[in-house]
Amino acid sequence: MVQLTYGSENQAWADLPPMVHPGAHYRYAPITQAIIEIKCAVPPETDLETLRSIIDSGEFPNAEKVTEMHVELGSDENSSDVTGRQIGFLMRSRDESEVISSRINGFSYTAFAPYSDWEQFSGKAWGFWEAYRRIAKPVRATRLGVRFVNQIDIPKSHIEIKDYMRTAVDVSPYLPQLVAGYFMQITVPLEKFGSATTITSTVLPPSADNQTSLILDIDAFQFVDIEITDSVAADEIRSRLNTLRDVKNYTFEACITDATRGLIS
Repeated sequence: MVQLTYGSENQAWADLPPMVHPGAHYRYAPITQAIIEIKCAVPPETDLETLRSIIDSGEFPNAEKVTEMHVELGSDENSSDVTGRQIGFLMRSRDESEVISSRINGFSYTAFAPYSDWEQFSGKAWGFWEAYRRIAKPVRATRLGVRFVNQIDIPKSHIEIKDYMRTAVDVSPYLPQLVAGYFMQITVPLEKFGSATTITSTVLPPSADNQTSLILDIDAFQFVDIEITDSVAADEIRSRLNTLRDVKNYTFEACITDATRGLIS
């Protein structure tokens, strides 16, 4: 049973193809990861210990360094200089069901399966963002992203990918049609929403006999220039994140087929 969030009376979706049901709730939702990211700049006085302190270490005891790498090519084509610097922390919850990234160039919150719903997930992410905003004191947001990773398990050892994905790779008819590996990534501008979406798809190694697992990774994003100063900025960021959630839903529905809907309904 599919419950639609958006009715046909909603003019924002009136021109979408009939197979697209943005916001549909599926009984067996294939979401394995849900991520909200806000890229931003912090003032020079925000140090690494400040970035670590945004979250109670008792709740998120496992902290890893986040390192930014730089590669500088030398005059000799066979030489290069690789340097790195720590830009923040990756903090995992005690049961490793949640991850927070607190960095000098942004914040992200990741929740792993089982996924509940957007209200609970985004509300929790927003609470952690507010802690980051108060302590790290970011001054300007530059990119907002909503990313969902889906794993669609198909009870067959061999499949035709286009039976399950509308967005897929065409193999020349002059080549064998049985492939040993599959990876696809495209970025599609969606001017209607002032956004873009990066779609990544691949096939996982089999985890069981007579099963194929397809990954559909959707990263909906906007480049922005928002000064983080007051509640008006907070309202704008949250509104844009809600729009990106709609973009993610639209992209998901546009990419899957009815055969996939049958598996997850």
